[in-house]
Amino acid sequence: MRYTNPILQGDYSDPDVVRVGEDFYMIASSFTYLPGIPVLHSRDLVHWETIGYAARRLPFAHYDRPAHKRGTWAPSIRHHDGLFYVYVCLPDEGLFAFTAADPAGEWECHHVLDVCGWIDPCPLFDDDGRAWLIHGFAASRCGINNILYVHEMSPDGLRILDKGRLAYSGEDHGDTTVEGPKFYKRNGHYWILCPAGGVTEGYQLALRAPGPFGPYERRVVLRQGNTAVNGPHQGGWIDDGRGGDWFIHFQDAGVYGRITHLQPVDWSDGWPVMGWNGEPVSEGDTGLPAFEASISMSDDFASGLGIQWQWQANPNAAWYRALKPGLRLYAFPAESLFHAGQFLSQLMQKRRFNMDVSFHLHGQAGDICGVGVMGYTYHYLALTAGEIRLVRGEAAEVNRWTPERVEETVLASRPWEGDGVIFRLRVEDGVASFFCRAAEEAEWQPVGGPCAMTCGGWTGARPGIFCLNQMGQEGGWADVEWVRVE
Repeated sequence: MRYTNPILQGDYSDPDVVRVGEDFYMIASSFTYLPGIPVLHSRDLVHWETIGYAARRLPFAHYDRPAHKRGTWAPSIRHHDGLFYVYVCLPDEGLFAFTAADPAGEWECHHVLDVCGWIDPCPLFDDDGRAWLIHGFAASRCGINNILYVHEMSPDGLRILDKGRLAYSGEDHGDTTVEGPKFYKRNGHYWILCPAGGVTEGYQLALRAPGPFGPYERRVVLRQGNTAVNGPHQGGWIDDGRGGDWFIHFQDAGVYGRITHLQPVDWSDGWPVMGWNGEPVSEGDTGLPAFEASISMSDDFASGLGIQWQWQANPNAAWYRALKPGLRLYAFPAESLFHAGQFLSQLMQKRRFNMDVSFHLHGQAGDICGVGVMGYTYHYLALTAGEIRLVRGEAAEVNRWTPERVEETVLASRPWEGDGVIFRLRVEDGVASFFCRAAEEAEWQPVGGPCAMTCGGWTGARPGIFCLNQMGQEGGWADVEWVRVE
């Protein structure tokens, strides 16, 4: 299968991958967006489909509201003894494992350890029946980082058996921001593949040792070099079952998030040389039969809420009703769109697109509905009684325990008769523009000017739809007939 990088334009941050037979499964971080940890499936490593989520919700009340920069950080996926395992650390709540026999089905949540400051866990189920876990640390939570610890686990991977041992320190080798480790065993050696140097300018390390605790030899096996692919690192190695080896990783693309690349891996000298002589490739051939799959951004809601959508907090069934076709969004109170759990968004799958949304507002005083692009500076176009508004929101962090301060400003407005409207969000090269028209009209009317998109909490900008009440009242709603993305 011929391919061109990136293989996915979506913000699949911190990807990891596993193969079971002829099927490949990939997961990624989700942070405050839920259901979380998307599970993707492929057979050619190039074309992917979303089949589910490992974390339907997070079992803490503070995730019932948006928790930007918290939530699921850098998960890993493995298959062992007939079960799929996804490990993830919530930075303030500890180590979790999700298990499932069917990756497209329901996953069981296990709170393995209540601990603060662990990040980026990855298991290794050894060939002697023992199990290991490697992880990093978040300086923002525990005051240390740039080191990796290894623990022994129970054979089923659901209990930590010891206090762990230091396996690798970046300071000993001139590395900074060592994190995101993936743990493997190959040809009798224990391998840690991990990024260092930071998201935008970093590189990929391979560490090799005779035992799980080390001592580890070190090599840089992927870096930007003379290519345009900045910070190529943080991902997972996989063999394709046909003699080929591959590394899936992300590249930070600013407001478009962390997009996915595929690199060949050459083990001929006993170390994983990635890409072409350790630099990213722009294209290649997996040698696998083409797999027909894609990830759609459009939805007519004929089968309910499409799998691509995520809420900005733990899902709440009271926020919506599936009309099949169509979707009813209820106007629950929110002080800002940034703090609205009912903001329903998805990952951008293209750099340039139009997202058209048909709304009918059945509201009361203070109800608004519309389309927007979330980030720490965000913009949305909203319909309210007698008016259309283009609004900018600016969020400022306080600390991780205090909700962000948000100020919303109306940038442009125009009168509007009736409760129906079609909105267009146009995204081009990191800039959002907004338009409106009535259903019976053909011409789009611009509202305001171009708006620069910004990143969110460890995420790229996210397009989405919403209905909320700005006056603390409940009872209104908006019906969404369809979302069409071209």
